[in-house]
Amino acid sequence: MGNRAGLCLVGLALVAGGAGLLAAARRRPGAALIDGSVVEGRPWALPLLAGAAMLLALVATRWLVLALGWGRVGSRTGAGIAMLGVALKGVDGIGRISVRLVRDGRLRVSVSLQRSADPRQVIRRLDESAISRVRRAVGRDDALAVVRLHVRRR
Repeated sequence: MGNRAGLCLVGLALVAGGAGLLAAARRRPGAALIDGSVVEGRPWALPLLAGAAMLLALVATRWLVLALGWGRVGSRTGAGIAMLGVALKGVDGIGRISVRLVRDGRLRVSVSLQRSADPRQVIRRLDESAISRVRRAVGRDDALAVVRLHVRRR
């Protein structure tokens, strides 16, 4: 949700800025759109503005790269996700589940719980049977598993 809201706000700001510049250019064709008298007598103003623009561009690029998922490690396993779903069947409050097989043979299991879920019941189910079933489903009976539980606020 955060990425979508952030992208929406950035997009709206860019559209509003572009529309404002187009409107100003149509009102005064051939005239300068930005008044340069603001930075006169302040030699530090242009480097400061350029640095701020560079920092903003780097932060936005990093955000977009991470939103695309390029920083994720491993590959999703459909069989592991299906088996985890079967193993957690009947537990109330399960939001999203994910199973990734990391390069060195480890499993990364992620379970997102809604606020109404009982974490003790989920942990007990994971410990008793779910993780061993997921290991068998992906063909790695001896793989180490890292389980991440996330309880949502809302």
